Amino acid sequence: MSVNEHYMNLPFDLSGSRAKNRFRNELLWGLKKMLELYKDGNDFTMVFDYSCDIEVHKQDSLEFYQLKTQNNSNAYTIDRILKTNNSGDSILGKLYILKYDPKSSEKDDIKISLVCNAPLNDGKKTFNNVEIVDIANIDSKAVKKIKEMIKKELKLTEEINLKNSHYEKTSMDLIYPEKTLIGEIALFFEDTFNSEPKKVNMLFKMLKGEIERKASFELAEITYEGILEKKGVSKNYLDVFLHEYKDTADTAVEKAKRFVEDRYQNNFIVKLKLLRSISQMMSQLSLNNMQVKEMEEKIKEYFSEENLPNLPETEIDIIEEICTEMMPNKLIEISESDIKALVILVMKKIEEGVYEI
Repeated sequence: MSVNEHYMNLPFDLSGSRAKNRFRNELLWGLKKMLELYKDGNDFTMVFDYSCDIEVHKQDSLEFYQLKTQNNSNAYTIDRILKTNNSGDSILGKLYILKYDPKSSEKDDIKISLVCNAPLNDGKKTFNNVEIVDIANIDSKAVKKIKEMIKKELKLTEEINLKNSHYEKTSMDLIYPEKTLIGEIALFFEDTFNSEPKKVNMLFKMLKGEIERKASFELAEITYEGILEKKGVSKNYLDVFLHEYKDTADTAVEKAKRFVEDRYQNNFIVKLKLLRSISQMMSQLSLNNMQVKEMEEKIKEYFSEENLPNLPETEIDIIEEICTEMMPNKLIEISESDIKALVILVMKKIEEGVYEI
């Protein structure tokens, strides 16, 4: 049975969407998880509030995450995750049933995780400093109790094995997650794109709004593809969306460096000087050095609409021509390499739309 066929036979729960029809703070943990998955580079779609709080759909696998919050410093106990409500459902039982197909066969490859801001206590040990606890490997008495209680709750005839079943302690504030997520997004951009995001607060609000819209969708889709479309956020969507918020100035700097490395790869000394000069010129521009800014403005004039037709055809020739004209009026402390680096930076900023011509 394929992943999508198994998934379409699972019970779904839209009560959260229908009862509240609003975004829940717990789902912002999904945003944090989504950014982590994006770094891996594999395709995925994250579905919100359907069979489970957070679902990760990959080509050949499914992952389910149920989030619980604790307002005090107490640990989460085995008795608590096994305690049944008036309907006879426990926290772990509602999660564990997602591992079973219509023939009551347990799917070992499906991952389930109970996520909480409190550590797990298995009756013998509190896992204070463990982020992910493999439930199958906690205290043997606790494992036996879990197997017995879940088997009874789900009315199973076969023993359960607890494979791919986890308890995750998150350091993220599940009560007021906004406080940490904006910083998480900024760090994500630095690690992934080597760039700061533009308008990080707006970026956060837009991502939050998209997740809220998906989580609040109320109609039960009859097709697997429909569920992924209406209730999910895909990596492909993130690819387009996140790149819109990359700082184009930072992108231009990276393009300038790549240009130098490609065009001057056979001249190590020139390449090294230019790379250092790019960093130096960017530093001076960020410090609002007026002399460097004036040079930058003069270079930009060469790329005005009226001057553009008079420039040489190749980039190297353009750089050399502008440098030759700029050299007689340069300051003593500005080297030829600095001017050349500044010309390259201006060219790449124009390409990225940072400057209009």
